[in-house]
Amino acid sequence: MEEPVVVEVKSILKQGLSLFTHMMDTVNQLRPGQRLIIKSTFNPRPLISQMRRRGYQVTQEKIDRVVITTFTPITNPDSSELESGGMAATPLPIEGPEVFVDNRGLVPPEPMQRTLAKLEEVALGTVVVIHNDRVPVFLLGQLDDDDYPYETQAQPDNSALVRILKSH
Repeated sequence: MEEPVVVEVKSILKQGLSLFTHMMDTVNQLRPGQRLIIKSTFNPRPLISQMRRRGYQVTQEKIDRVVITTFTPITNPDSSELESGGMAATPLPIEGPEVFVDNRGLVPPEPMQRTLAKLEEVALGTVVVIHNDRVPVFLLGQLDDDDYPYETQAQPDNSALVRILKSH
């Protein structure tokens, strides 16, 4: 079995790097079958969502104040893994007519409120594309809770584009 990639979040933050950008670069460099282990002081919820959509099983343990999150590729998902949130059976493509919302320069919670309001008003099948100053961690958690498919794209200036499909 190949050695897992281990990421210490504290060292990334000390270097002043964009955490989300660094994590997605790391994820994109994983070899087939390779595990990823994240050590942080918080629950990396947006990354968990991304990795589940990519077909990884997630396990977590807390040791003192450190949350150790392990992402293991699911090679042959069975129904128990699918039911426990291990992997979506058929991820919906984030495609459709687009509506753009520029949330840059706004103070929380206004970006999240504007995004959720726009999501309510658009027709089914519409993709709401938002541009935020940073990865909207709380919004992504809400989208996960509400089962809205989305994808996040970190930008070179550390802002984030999020594409959300109005699926229900």
